[in-house]
Amino acid sequence: MRPPMHSIWKGFAAVLLLSSLSSPAQQTLPILVDGEPLIEYQAEPIANPKGGDAFKGSHFIHPLKTPSGFVITQIQPNDHKHHFGLWWPWKYIETNGRKVLCWELQRGDGIIQAAESKQLDNGLITSSHYIDRKAKGGPVVLLHETTTLTASAITEVPLTGYNLDLSIAQKSATDQPITVSTHHYSGFSIRATADWNKTNSTVLTSEGKDRHTANGSQARWVRIEGETPNVKTAGLLMMSHPSNQAHPEKLRTWNQQHDGAIFINFNPVADTDWVYQPDKTYTRNYRLFIYDGALSEDNADALWNSYATGS
Repeated sequence: MRPPMHSIWKGFAAVLLLSSLSSPAQQTLPILVDGEPLIEYQAEPIANPKGGDAFKGSHFIHPLKTPSGFVITQIQPNDHKHHFGLWWPWKYIETNGRKVLCWELQRGDGIIQAAESKQLDNGLITSSHYIDRKAKGGPVVLLHETTTLTASAITEVPLTGYNLDLSIAQKSATDQPITVSTHHYSGFSIRATADWNKTNSTVLTSEGKDRHTANGSQARWVRIEGETPNVKTAGLLMMSHPSNQAHPEKLRTWNQQHDGAIFINFNPVADTDWVYQPDKTYTRNYRLFIYDGALSEDNADALWNSYATGS
């Protein structure tokens, strides 16, 4: 069954109503942390993307800043113009015998488009759609997503930092099952700042893996840190909730390619497909701790335990 496209355009209209809250140039919506816009959500397609209209992505986080204002993320690096800061698209989804590529937007196949957004005091509730742009008979919505993003206040324990929680709920938009296909990268990901490379940044996982050994391993958390111009060190702790599919999820990471650029992906479909039945909602949860300073392994473990147990 083909969902009505007018629902998409209704969503875009709702975003336009929120445009007074957003950056006019990029149509982003802020999430305030202690009154500061440390997080920006891309609520509409990028206005003038590198590489042309094929890269008009939306529904991602950039910039993502530490309390001191250092930007952890980057978008559209020259080596991968389809990388968008903190973002979480599936590589492939399949239904009715058609396999839709949703990661490399330049192929013109699938795309995830932001629709409505509701601003909260400490976050956003967003809706978005996976659209098959090459479907027979014209574009069709295959998957609905609602993502809730909430930020904490800044804490000084164990470091100056704050949490960003993401709850990603998805449901088939048709009366047919949707299969999220097995692939070695897919899902919750970050492309870190271009300031970091193999000489001034580190990767550490909950299982003690580093940038040379993390790829393909399982992890509860991943810590990425590096030098900054303003403070000696800053970083990000990515945490996967134990209720997630295939937890502890496998990782897709880079080692020294692209001069040691940091790309991290929590991937619940690294080994097996994930089938969504119609009329059922499937949810994944992640937490980020974004900080200034250097985070010890023990403190990273304690932060994950607190997240996992809700303490």
